[in-house]
Amino acid sequence: MVLGALLGWSASAAAASAILPFGADTWSELQRSSARPMAVVFSTTDCTHCPGVIDGLAAVIKKSRSGVRLVVVVMDGAGQEDALRQDRHYRNAHVLYAFDGDALALRFKVNPDWRGLTPYVALLPASGAAQFHTGAPPPDALRSFLLR
Repeated sequence: MVLGALLGWSASAAAASAILPFGADTWSELQRSSARPMAVVFSTTDCTHCPGVIDGLAAVIKKSRSGVRLVVVVMDGAGQEDALRQDRHYRNAHVLYAFDGDALALRFKVNPDWRGLTPYVALLPASGAAQFHTGAPPPDALRSFLLR
């Protein structure tokens, strides 16, 4: 059900229309089920660098016309959906998730090396392994990802 919104994106999607729940199995489902490449930003509401990374990725993705989708997971967003809708930078996401669960378990599932710092960016190609970056991905890594 959750992936229906993800897989049904239209090319003209400008912003997430709903805030979806991000549960224990959502990361695995994203990796397994998406035919489109994604830049997934794990964020928190108190992260000072997250808005700039989200806005920067949104601008680069839009300019590239690559079909990459921007997905944002707000790690402390459950129960704050109204506030999330008011934050301008979250409107750049094609899909917006609010995580509710065990953050340590999720971090281990996403990448055992992730120490919980945000923004944490996963560049997830349509096939193959994700590349992980704390903060904005380096320009060369982002360029290579967008050209796949």
